[in-house]
Amino acid sequence: MAETFVLVHGAWHGAWCWAAVINQLEKLGDRAYAVDLPGHGMNRADRSKVTLESYVDSVAEFVERHDLKGVVLAGHSLGGLTISGVAAKIPARIKRVVWVTAMVALDGQPIIDPATSPLAAAMESMPERSTTIEVMGKEFLDGLANDMAPAVREYVLSALGPEPIAPLVAPIAMAPYFATGIPSSYIVCEDDQTPIAGAPNWHPFYSSRLKNPTLKFVKSGHEVMFTHPVECARALHELARGE
Repeated sequence: MAETFVLVHGAWHGAWCWAAVINQLEKLGDRAYAVDLPGHGMNRADRSKVTLESYVDSVAEFVERHDLKGVVLAGHSLGGLTISGVAAKIPARIKRVVWVTAMVALDGQPIIDPATSPLAAAMESMPERSTTIEVMGKEFLDGLANDMAPAVREYVLSALGPEPIAPLVAPIAMAPYFATGIPSSYIVCEDDQTPIAGAPNWHPFYSSRLKNPTLKFVKSGHEVMFTHPVECARALHELARGE
């Protein structure tokens, strides 16, 4: 039986980042879609007005417009903040939610505290209230691309677009997601060296915030969609089937 995937990108990315994973999922007999969040890729929404709610609404609307059911909803990195909201909004259409080396919020708290974050202050001062990835600095970029071949790194970093601030500083309601009882999974990228505040590794720092998630481990850095799309697709495929 074919599985149905909806894939949500993270900060600075767009639906384009999932192309190789979609190709691999289709080879496994599944259907897969990727969505451009507002202000990303081909979605030309005004970045100064983008919110986390608009991220959630855009994905939920996509699922409903295409009348998708039994959806395995997967989010990469910052996409983890969107997928919990989508699942809570349209739970009857969602079969499983998968965090792909992704952020998991604490209920009622933002990922970035706008009162103390220099990044938030810098983004607030910009006309679009957003920023390019270069602002994150060399340590972040090196961690993000630690296992990329030079040509892949050059392509990915050149393709990334600005990220709006509002989704980063919005309080995240996780309780409505947990109330749905939808199964949770986490794909652990074992070589993810992308710096995060408060812990050395994305797993178990973020994955431990889920309730009894099933785990899949991939020997990859943060940008698994580019460096290990075959393994990423296989992990998604197996999680969808409860393997």
